[in-house]
Amino acid sequence: MSYQLYISRASPYSSKIVALLGYTDLEHQLRIQNAVNRYTVIRRLTGKTMVPVLRRGEWAINDSTEIAKYAMARSARPTLPMRPYETLAWFFEDFADEWMVRWMVHSRWHHREDAERAAELIGRELTGRVPVGAKLLGRQVARLLRRQVELWGVRPGNDRALHNSSLRCLEALEAVVSTRPAYLFADYPTVADFAIYGALIQYQSDPTGRQRLYNYPALLRYLRRMDGMAERPPTVESVPGGERDIRELQPLFAEMMGTYWPVMVANYRNRFAEVERRDVVAGLVDGSEFAYRQSSYLERRLQSLLELVDGAYASRDRLFGEAGMRMERALVGHIAELCESEAGRRLLRQYQHVGMH
Repeated sequence: MSYQLYISRASPYSSKIVALLGYTDLEHQLRIQNAVNRYTVIRRLTGKTMVPVLRRGEWAINDSTEIAKYAMARSARPTLPMRPYETLAWFFEDFADEWMVRWMVHSRWHHREDAERAAELIGRELTGRVPVGAKLLGRQVARLLRRQVELWGVRPGNDRALHNSSLRCLEALEAVVSTRPAYLFADYPTVADFAIYGALIQYQSDPTGRQRLYNYPALLRYLRRMDGMAERPPTVESVPGGERDIRELQPLFAEMMGTYWPVMVANYRNRFAEVERRDVVAGLVDGSEFAYRQSSYLERRLQSLLELVDGAYASRDRLFGEAGMRMERALVGHIAELCESEAGRRLLRQYQHVGMH
């Protein structure tokens, strides 16, 4: 029995997994979500209506990172850079999924033409491309999605923070992919490339994002290479051995540590503050403030990244190798800031190898 992959054409996580499954060569059939299978299949098997969902019979998983790990474990093609850079690849995967998607979604719902196009696409998907009622349903679902992403901080008060971050991300990525190797870490795509691709290809599908990306020709070439993963993936035998100088990734890493990391930490601190607030405010690297709803999910993301660092330190002394010492020192410094509160100290006691460093 082959796998079935349920997706939405408007979802960055779906775009990420479609490309990754094509590259890893996991045989599957593509299924577009609609109003029927969202409940008869997706919610019945996973308890949620979110896509992507990878299904085989009565077994299913619906988190893009978990689907990626499942496919990667069954593929002969390389999907992580050589040690010690695999930790950084997972950091960038999380950054793309949880932060780059925020500014991509902000651009989509902030611009009228983009929003109308997205709503129409969603409506056509849910009605099974039946034109009757598609526009109305798409608008209704779009309103629900907008209310949901407002909790993430995709709201008018954060326009400056999200827009400025998008420009810094695009500049950093353009500089990286302007030089060899072809992808973020090597001459083959890693899980980080697929996550970044998911956010950027959806950004490019909107009129505003497409127009802005004309200013980034190397990124456009990069997206075209990623588009071909399913049809023309590089074989293991043809992969060159060279990897990127890790120092070229410092600006992208700095953007992550100046935006996504403060958001996770402020979220954690708020939970243990004397007065816990429904809305949290985090200060970002450019001096702007980012407001969002307190989130148990963001708390789990922080714990997940700390577990990743702790696991890496359990087997080696240097997180990113000799060339990545500057990034490692920055990360350790940010982690150490958690010690400023008793709640942060309690959290870090769970990660003994982090504490040793």
